Amino acid sequence: MNLDDIIERINIPGRSRTVLVGVPLVLLALSLVIIALNGVALGTDLEGGTLVKVRNIDIDSDALQSDLRGIFGSTEIKVRSAPGITSGLTYIEAPVDISSQQLESYFLERYPDAELSFSVFNPAVSRQFQSSAVKAIISAFVGMSIIVFLVFRTPIPSAAVVLSAASDIGITVALMSLFGVKLTLGTIAALLMIIGYSVDSDILLTTRLIKRKGELSEKVKSAMKTGLTMTLTTLSAMAVLYVVSQHETLDSIAIVLVFALVVDLMNTWMLNTGILMWFIGRQAPTSSKRRRKA
Repeated sequence: MNLDDIIERINIPGRSRTVLVGVPLVLLALSLVIIALNGVALGTDLEGGTLVKVRNIDIDSDALQSDLRGIFGSTEIKVRSAPGITSGLTYIEAPVDISSQQLESYFLERYPDAELSFSVFNPAVSRQFQSSAVKAIISAFVGMSIIVFLVFRTPIPSAAVVLSAASDIGITVALMSLFGVKLTLGTIAALLMIIGYSVDSDILLTTRLIKRKGELSEKVKSAMKTGLTMTLTTLSAMAVLYVVSQHETLDSIAIVLVFALVVDLMNTWMLNTGILMWFIGRQAPTSSKRRRKA
């Protein structure tokens, strides 16, 4: 089965506009509730503390976490293994009240052959990172919105692009909350990339549907073929990166982009397409009336 067959089976132009728009909006509303109730955990670089990378240690990550929490009396210590295929790297996050010297002494005593690497983040600097990150996301989103409105100069199609991008970010952050993916400088970079990926596919769709001539259903299918090829290619690359990477920053960027690209498939080809088809359908009767009056 090729991509054309898949697009024919999905048959977006034949679906109810209400369903196409309603499902993503319901998921967005649920995502906002999840974020409000569950929040999003902050990484060490945004919260302050010590990040330890450990190699050459023969112990299960859950057992190591339990031992560290018992020794230091802190439930805030988090231990996880790198997801790469050739594992062997373990990440340990400790709060600010546990020093890197204490952690180093622990490993030297119990695991003398362990290879250790420490990154210490001052809470004051981390708060500055938080502030700068929030400003960067807001500025990028506002800038994107202005450019989109200047390009299309039509409120509804422009608003649909902006709404789709906002939904991509909102649902992705909710997935991060559900799956325990922390908000770090790396995942913030991924969220900024989401804006670019979302706008890219949405502008492709909007340009094809509004500015090209032809039957609406054929224009939607043509845009889907190009857009799905772009998104699925990037999605495959990010999935492979997540599987093979053993670097924490690359891991977090890859998994957030995997979430976002899957979400963007829904928002672009359901939410945005549904709004545009409704808009074009409303425009057609108006154009016909004008021609009859003339």
